[in-house]
Amino acid sequence: MTPVEERDPLAAGQAGEKVIRGGGLRVTAHIVGIVVGVISAPLVVRHLGVDDYGRFILVTSIIYVVTGLTEGGLAQVAIRQYASSPPEGRRRLIGALLGLRVVLSIAGAIVAIAFGLIAGYPEVVVGGIALGGLTLLFNNLWGALQTALVAELRLGSVAGLEIVRAVATTALFVAFVLAGAGLGPFYVVGPLVALLTWIVTSWLVRNITTLVPRFDAARWRELARETVVYAAAMALAAMYFQVALVTTSLLGTDRETGIYGIAFRIVDLANGVPWLLAGSIFPVLAHAAIHNTDRLRYAVGRMTEAAAIAGGWFAVTIILGAEFAIDVVGGEEAADSIPVLRILGIGVMATFLVAGWGFVMLSRQSYRPLMLANLAALVLAIVLSLVLIPEFGAQGAAAVTATLEVTLAAIYGVLLARELPGLRAGFAFAPRLLVALAAAFAAGAPLLFVHPVAAAVVGGLVYFGVLWALRAIPPELIDALRRRRES
Repeated sequence: MTPVEERDPLAAGQAGEKVIRGGGLRVTAHIVGIVVGVISAPLVVRHLGVDDYGRFILVTSIIYVVTGLTEGGLAQVAIRQYASSPPEGRRRLIGALLGLRVVLSIAGAIVAIAFGLIAGYPEVVVGGIALGGLTLLFNNLWGALQTALVAELRLGSVAGLEIVRAVATTALFVAFVLAGAGLGPFYVVGPLVALLTWIVTSWLVRNITTLVPRFDAARWRELARETVVYAAAMALAAMYFQVALVTTSLLGTDRETGIYGIAFRIVDLANGVPWLLAGSIFPVLAHAAIHNTDRLRYAVGRMTEAAAIAGGWFAVTIILGAEFAIDVVGGEEAADSIPVLRILGIGVMATFLVAGWGFVMLSRQSYRPLMLANLAALVLAIVLSLVLIPEFGAQGAAAVTATLEVTLAAIYGVLLARELPGLRAGFAFAPRLLVALAAAFAAGAPLLFVHPVAAAVVGGLVYFGVLWALRAIPPELIDALRRRRES
């Protein structure tokens, strides 16, 4: 092994353990964030009420869409470039990325505010969108700096930042609830937390990269050449997942928007896990895509199995535990969100596969297929929303979202099979996974009459027990867990 390889955090034989350990830390941090959020979410929902909470989540969705439009896959492309660049090119890359994100954030904020005014949203919602523009700016600056942490697999630091964000968000929410604040002040939480995260991240990376934005037109053009198609793909991805909520706000009532928004928020928290895991392994995928296709095939196969297993467990937990989750978050007033959450839970396993497979195609620079797939999903989202939401309200919106996730996973699977000939990820594994899912629901469903938590716990235990008995759990995960216990 050469000295360069010894220092390379992405080299074969070194990266796998770091990804498993770091990905585990990020998931743990996300779970800590969910647990901390459980403290504030019920307080906020009950304090604001279903209608105002719907307006709050609406602003979040609009900013999410604008983030997709302005971020345009820059983070992932930058990680890939950072991972394959010599040290002297990395500082210039981060500086140019910071400058580009300043410009794009300002443009995105203007577009978001204009949309709010054209849509005729209440003044408090438009004000929330304006504050969301500040959130967009600071989050984009944080994301640019975090490129260095993720690309060098310093995932423990990334996990720590995610916990800081969660704790700060909850603390501010609780403070506003105790102060009896109206809807407006809750929109301030986003920019304050984003500002704090940017400051902490700047301190963490101060010795490894630049903190100063560079308005480097030449490097911007270089990034644009690589990201223009992928940017379109990511913008479409951000839009299709939020279409149902925004359409409900335009075609439905405030209550239907709130009912869907409460269930959507719970699933949205769960959906953060697959993107965290996929983002953690992405530097390895990018490295393998450049240097070793066989290694890439192997990594994709194991990643697919792990994603399907984790996604299946999340689906079992959400569907069986929906009544308890809604009762904790919204109480009796939000009872109509229970069937909505169960419908959304159907698409959760597909989301895990979409996240992982999407990053694989990014590692191979398969931007055009991604764009076409996400465009198809957006068109389907609009058509289904116009048909289902006016007739079925929040449950129709949930059906739209779940259908889109399953459809997009199927499309990504076909594209991936074409991208990597000889890849058979998931085909031999799928029957064992289906048996485990069937056993989990068969064991858990009767216990819904006892308590939904009992149903979810028993369903999860049976699920993993059947997977273990069928030897469907990847050995790398088992070995990593054993080493973790021994260390």
